[in-house]
Amino acid sequence: MSRRSLMRHTEVRMLPLKTTTALVTIALVATSLICLPALAANTPRPPDPCSKGELSVGDVQGILNGKATINHYSMSESKPGEGCSLGVTGNGNAFVDISIRPGDPQSFQTLLFLATSRKSVTGIGDEAFGTPTTASNVPNYRETDLYARKGNLQCIIQLHRSNGDGEKLVVPKTDAAIAAQLGVLCNKLFAAHGGK
Repeated sequence: MSRRSLMRHTEVRMLPLKTTTALVTIALVATSLICLPALAANTPRPPDPCSKGELSVGDVQGILNGKATINHYSMSESKPGEGCSLGVTGNGNAFVDISIRPGDPQSFQTLLFLATSRKSVTGIGDEAFGTPTTASNVPNYRETDLYARKGNLQCIIQLHRSNGDGEKLVVPKTDAAIAAQLGVLCNKLFAAHGGK
């Protein structure tokens, strides 16, 4: 058989579009499941306020009972490197989660929309608001929050403690006293960042 006649008798069939799309999707998902975690594990986290020395375990001595440790992650950061947390463990757990980020007065007002029940706190940045202690977004914990702004910087700080024994790890006993102590940390970060 000549090449020309072979080409006339060979039929190439394409898979249906849905099948092709499904196979390509499976291949892409499999590749991302294998490759992305490896890439993420090798990506260093940017420096945060605790790793840069802007905050230290000594800064939470008037807030938490016990020897504090640092976690270079913050639940309130909007991007890596904006925050960290400092916590203690006893029969319960308690930790201060803090972040500082850029934000103008309008974005701060938008942020406050989330804090429906809040009270103004004086002496912290240009404006600050504390929230009453409520159930935390961490299961079986309670939290007290402070939102502060100085210039175009926003500080978000949360004091979380486990129900029961976690309360014993917190030094200040009232929401107002907690807000004042958390405000000291925000003011320290504002000063470290030039209060812009």
